[in-house]
Amino acid sequence: MAATALAGAALLVPVVPYLEWALLAGLLAAAGAAALERRALGALEVRCEESPAHVLSLDEEERVAFRLSTSAGRPVRLTVRRLWPRLLAEPSSTLEGTCRPGEVLPLECVVRGVRRGAARLEGPHVGMTLWGWAERAVSLPGGAELTVLPNLKAVRRLHRKLNAFVLRGMGQRAAPRLGKGREFDRLREYTPDDDYRDIAWKASARHGKLIVREFRLDRSQDVLLCVDRGHRMAALTTRIRRVDHAVNAAVLVSYICGRMEDRTGILSFGAQVDSGIPQGRGPKHQSRITQFAAGVEAQYIHTDYLALGAHVRRRLRTRSLVLVLTTVPEAGEERALVRCARMWLPTHLPVFVVLADPALRATAESRPASKAELCRTLVARDVWTQRRQVMEELRRLGAWVVDVGPEDAGVEAVNAYLEIKRRQLL
Repeated sequence: MAATALAGAALLVPVVPYLEWALLAGLLAAAGAAALERRALGALEVRCEESPAHVLSLDEEERVAFRLSTSAGRPVRLTVRRLWPRLLAEPSSTLEGTCRPGEVLPLECVVRGVRRGAARLEGPHVGMTLWGWAERAVSLPGGAELTVLPNLKAVRRLHRKLNAFVLRGMGQRAAPRLGKGREFDRLREYTPDDDYRDIAWKASARHGKLIVREFRLDRSQDVLLCVDRGHRMAALTTRIRRVDHAVNAAVLVSYICGRMEDRTGILSFGAQVDSGIPQGRGPKHQSRITQFAAGVEAQYIHTDYLALGAHVRRRLRTRSLVLVLTTVPEAGEERALVRCARMWLPTHLPVFVVLADPALRATAESRPASKAELCRTLVARDVWTQRRQVMEELRRLGAWVVDVGPEDAGVEAVNAYLEIKRRQLL
């Protein structure tokens, strides 16, 4: 074997000088091609067309679209990278495509918003190449505005479902249906099917015949949404924070209240109470509520439930539904939440949508396998037991308590509101 290798090497000795010249010629050709390509790329112009504003829904996969074009007379291979602000889960996105002469290359980046707010987008960073010998990198100017709002996609989905249901029946607006409501409608003559309890005896005496009162289901009632922005709401659950789930739920409930023709207001509270948006209804009012909710951020501050209770008592003059989106406070602070409910009852109907902690429940129900896990499980069970006791006391007082996971807060809050309206508890 060694002899064969030596013989082959000996045969290549006369050819080596020619291989060196061939290699040198190839290197010179490649350098020349790279120089020509760099020169051609230096004369190219890249243009980016993009909407001046991108509006995304929180915790929903969205597409950010833009288009690129070049001034080249031949196809150009583009490698595009976009850097995203902290409002999105993705730090960056990379796309590739070929832009042909006279054409526009459409590109889309799939992103997901994880924080509400607004930020200015940087322009795309583009790498261009013609034949693959050289590449030119350019950074295009930005200027587009990216805004992440509460989950409006869920509202639009619910809007379509409600329209599909209502348009098959009564129409686009909720008609004043007659029934055993509390809102007086009119007086009319008695018929054999009427209830004796509805007879208006004074009116019957004046007219000399039986007259009954007719009522219709209540509408234009007051609903106040209260979003907790204390330190407990800053915890990250699933993919977004508790306060983000609470804001999404508040926007969804406010839309349903608008469809039911109720007056809706919203506020946020922590160490102090932000008065927010007063009661109202209509599309413009719904836009104001959405705009306010988009700016609610959790802070590492104490949650003062007594300040919330006093503010609501001063603010609401008639019986209203007060829907509070919060979590159960720690041991030693739960009495403030109970006292807050006592301040509202029986004048108002409080509904506490309590965002549960799935990890706490899993730890409390787990079977420990070591001494360290035993201590963790015992503490979790104490906290979970105290949490259940607070909710039971609120229910005994007459308040509604909805214990739900953060991701289902919107749906369960809407279900509680519709059940209260159906039972005419306001």
